[in-house]
Amino acid sequence: MTSKINPPISGPGLLPTLMGILFILSASVPGATSDSEPKSGSVSPLDRLHAGLFLNYDSDVQPQFQGSPTNVSLGMVINYIDIDEMNGKMTTHCWLNIRWRDEQRVWQPSEYENITEITLQASEIWTPQITLFNGDEGGLLADTQVTLSHDGHFRRMPPALYTAYCDLNMLNWPHDKQTCKLKIGSWGLKTILPDNSTNGKSLDHDDLVQSPEWEIVDSRAEFVSQDYNGYMEYTLTAQRRSSMYTAVIYTPASCVVILALSAFWLPPHMGGEKIMINGLLIIVIAAFLMYFAQLLPVLSNNTPLVVLFYSTTLLFLSASTIIEVLVLYLATAKHKRRLPEALRKLLHGKLGTWLLLSQFSTTGESETEKTKEMDEHLYENADYQDATSPLGINPAETTGSKANQFDWALLATAVDRIFFVVFSLAFLILAISCAV
Repeated sequence: MTSKINPPISGPGLLPTLMGILFILSASVPGATSDSEPKSGSVSPLDRLHAGLFLNYDSDVQPQFQGSPTNVSLGMVINYIDIDEMNGKMTTHCWLNIRWRDEQRVWQPSEYENITEITLQASEIWTPQITLFNGDEGGLLADTQVTLSHDGHFRRMPPALYTAYCDLNMLNWPHDKQTCKLKIGSWGLKTILPDNSTNGKSLDHDDLVQSPEWEIVDSRAEFVSQDYNGYMEYTLTAQRRSSMYTAVIYTPASCVVILALSAFWLPPHMGGEKIMINGLLIIVIAAFLMYFAQLLPVLSNNTPLVVLFYSTTLLFLSASTIIEVLVLYLATAKHKRRLPEALRKLLHGKLGTWLLLSQFSTTGESETEKTKEMDEHLYENADYQDATSPLGINPAETTGSKANQFDWALLATAVDRIFFVVFSLAFLILAISCAV
């Protein structure tokens, strides 16, 4: 008996058979139901927008706008500044306002549930590499997010810390003004525009945290173009707050001058006390000069006027000490030679009146009313033990050694008074020339 092979299914019954097999298989696979099909509304508008904007996007290529590389706008908001005089640097804490536009990153907000702005990571898009040209290591720029608006405007506002080199002028210290510049740009950009979106200014310091020592009194911003790049140049002028220095520096200087001049009014035989006063003042000024050396930088020019005042006063005090030694010699030495007659007449004449030496004159006065401050030290020698009153001498009538000694002491007092006037004028001229 021959076997009979059934022919394959064909014709109109083939399609229902295949559908039945697929139904059975789908029913046997877990989760393979109609509910596993994705719903059309499961993708959020923000995801669809992000996917559509950055499809085939290259973050290493600068965006285009109207057929050319987009321009970058740069603004700055300053929070705090400080100036390091020893190293000639200015530290600036600020916020940058960086803006640019990409004509291909635009959308209609109505198509994405009225989304007008999205936030992006700076690492996933192109951002200008902003750096400081005239400072330490280009400055520190925080990695912050970037906002993109529906019209294609990108905006990034990172906090920054810049330390720029400054050419300091310490001539008028501590009432000085320092002008420092921040040259901020990008090596790959030839054009950077000032951004005026912050209070209508490219450089804003209205919300500045006041430094205990500095305040900004002037500022300006301008674009500087070079052959291969451009940068924004921010110029800041800072005024030092110097109220404390008035008590620390100027008050002691006034006291030094007053004491140095008052030493000339001591009696001529008190030369030891005068020299001691000058010596103490020299030590005080030397201490101030060492203080300045620790506080101020060593500059090749523009030495502060205050330092010049103290150093010149030190020279004046040294000269004053030499003069007091001469005065002490004139007043206390035993002079065998008489004072020249012409000089003696000057001391007892109008010159003596102008120098306030008339109080030492003995003419017309009783001996009991004579001033004892002139020669009380002159007659402690054994040769004058018999003198009952050192000033009981009338130089016009007595030609002895006591009258001669009196004239030399009067000359010493005149030298003191003359140099008092000279040093007063010298200190006045010095104070005017070093006024700051």
